[in-house]
Amino acid sequence: MDNLKDFKNEALVVTNASDGNTPHIVQGIEPDGSLRTKPLAQAKPSETFLHIDRNESVIGTFFSNMNRQYDRPSDFRFYHLPVEMLSAAKELVEIFKFPKENEQLLSSYAIDIRQPAQEQSITGDTPQQTTRWGVDEVDWQQLARMGVTPESLGETGIQRLLNGHESAVLDIRISFEGIDFETPACIRLVESAGGKPVLNVECCKRYPELDRPYMGTELSPEVKENLSRSNNAGCVVELELARGVRESCLLSLNPKTNRLHHVPVSEITIPQEVNRVRLSDDQTTRLARGESVLVENMWSEKKQGYYDARLQYNVCKGGFTYDFRGLNRKQAQSETQMRSRELIIPQVLKGVGLTPEVREKLAAGKTVHIKNMTDNEGNLFSAFVRVNHERAKFDFFKWNPDKSKKQGQSQQAAVRQDSTKPENTVSRNRPVQKTDKKGVSI
Repeated sequence: MDNLKDFKNEALVVTNASDGNTPHIVQGIEPDGSLRTKPLAQAKPSETFLHIDRNESVIGTFFSNMNRQYDRPSDFRFYHLPVEMLSAAKELVEIFKFPKENEQLLSSYAIDIRQPAQEQSITGDTPQQTTRWGVDEVDWQQLARMGVTPESLGETGIQRLLNGHESAVLDIRISFEGIDFETPACIRLVESAGGKPVLNVECCKRYPELDRPYMGTELSPEVKENLSRSNNAGCVVELELARGVRESCLLSLNPKTNRLHHVPVSEITIPQEVNRVRLSDDQTTRLARGESVLVENMWSEKKQGYYDARLQYNVCKGGFTYDFRGLNRKQAQSETQMRSRELIIPQVLKGVGLTPEVREKLAAGKTVHIKNMTDNEGNLFSAFVRVNHERAKFDFFKWNPDKSKKQGQSQQAAVRQDSTKPENTVSRNRPVQKTDKKGVSI
């Protein structure tokens, strides 16, 4: 089951195949375990509904009971939906009604309600470890000193940590020359020379320093544009890895920390086959050069179907990213419908009434400073606000992103997570994405 705590300030939407998949928003759970809902088409951001992250234990219990009691739990589909999107609820109804046709689009919002298998074999054998490292191999005392606990990581975060993957952005405590301070950072476990897992901490920068030389190399305008657009250089870059020695490398930008990562081309291994598709020599060569390559008719075990995608090697992930944009006509049409909500600006944003002038500026994609908004914990905060047209949601900035851009600092500040206080928010060039959803899971 997905970690429900990750869905900050999001509503729960349910559809049932027996009634034509008409979407309903969940307002609450009755004492008898049934859902209290209303049609999504009638929902508004200002109304009361069930916040997923605040009621994760209750919702988790409901999902568990549902899997046990219903003969066909697969008839029901559940989705997490950002509150801001409720302002375009009517436009979203038709998308939810046709889940197969809009599968690629809705997959980003779907909630997996299946319970992880916990049964042991009949012979009583102990289940094999499915992660790279065991929980007992982690130095939890070291993490606790940094303010990181198993509870703060959540089930998904722990699994990612034990598999050597990067965490979400965390506020960690660091002591330097007797001074304690907090900073946003990502953590991961890496293998030491002795084979033991050791902690690697990567602190976040406010914005990527693409205008400064990296490993003795001035980045070309094309490379900087590619890094800003896709997080990958898109070509081979010659870097000075040792004094006087230059080597061909691939370069990627970590959007969560705004730091660059590289790997020598000689250390990259491109598989001959990807998801049942054998790559041609040309595709293999271009992927090794860091280019985006179209691969068709790949097979998805999870979705039991074929799909096309553009693959590109990402250094931060140590593997491919999948880009589906423009490859599916129905998907493109659905995305156009979904993005139509970006023109609908609410009259009230986080408790602050928006004047017609402010709403007009936001609709035009301009940045507006709004004071005395209220976050989910009831705290007042002020921030620069701009519409994120790609994700059809609002981005909140501590600093004016337009001002930073004029200073030549190619900045697209990170989204202030609704669950964190503005005082602890550090702007970065990319909106902080939800926990650990890196690339596309196939």
